[in-house]
Amino acid sequence: MKSMESPLDLFHIMKTMRPMRRLKPDDVPDDLLEEVLDAAVCAPNSLNTQPYNFIVVRDKETKSFFGEKYDQAMGQRFAKYVPDSGDNSAFARNFRTAMAFGKHLPDVPVLLFVCGERDWPLAVVDEARVGLAPPSYGSVFPCVQNILLGCRAKGLGASLTTMHQVFEAELIELLGMPDSHGIVAVIPIGYPKGNFGPVTRKPSSSITFFEQWG
Repeated sequence: MKSMESPLDLFHIMKTMRPMRRLKPDDVPDDLLEEVLDAAVCAPNSLNTQPYNFIVVRDKETKSFFGEKYDQAMGQRFAKYVPDSGDNSAFARNFRTAMAFGKHLPDVPVLLFVCGERDWPLAVVDEARVGLAPPSYGSVFPCVQNILLGCRAKGLGASLTTMHQVFEAELIELLGMPDSHGIVAVIPIGYPKGNFGPVTRKPSSSITFFEQWG
């Protein structure tokens, strides 16, 4: 029997998984989103502890709150770096799209909050463990990558955002989250307005060393 799974299909998905920030307002069916999340939890994680939870947000008021805070945070940190209006380079276009993203967030169909259980990194010694530990990023980000891959495979646009860190305390209160968890990433999901296409990256040969650096 011919296998329905092909490594080439996965590599094609990886090489055409652009961040899609321009999303249609059309609803994303629950069963399709569930399929993506079922793939997400297949990701590797430490000792199979699976220290992640998802919050699916469709509520307009919550999305508007997030979009406003996101827009403010982007403006405070990056407004001075906005390219001149005459600059039409790929970098300039991408930068402007990223800066305007917050204004469109209230209209995206889904905001997916990927949350992680807090756990001190091994590098932080016991006496330095003061306050709340960060989420277990090493066990959660593979899950985040699976979400992005799953969305691409199903024709959904998605993009990884982490600007929530600037106003995370407000989000945690708004979402009713326990102190035991933090927010690792927020992923807007919807059907893309544009087309998927090849990503532009450095060749791996230009950044790979063997046996030692350099």
